[in-house]
Amino acid sequence: MEETVLSKFMQSIGDSAYTKLRKIADNRDITVQELIRAIVIPDWLELSDAHDGGNGQSQRHRKRVSRAGAKTAALHMVVASKSKKNH
Repeated sequence: MEETVLSKFMQSIGDSAYTKLRKIADNRDITVQELIRAIVIPDWLELSDAHDGGNGQSQRHRKRVSRAGAKTAALHMVVASKSKKNH
């Protein structure tokens, strides 16, 4: 049986960025954490891979950059609004 290893991280953001994320999450009737996990990170990774030509180098590059202690490029977020869930 293959073991799944999960990495943990903590992120701090400014009040204005959090407010924007909160509004988007509220419009989708989800939490900010769910928004980041389900939409922001996957979209960012997809954009990063597209920028790298989809050649698979982005993952190796991210590992190299994180080991070198370099700063990560700014996260540009594009999120299309969805209608709220019906309760």
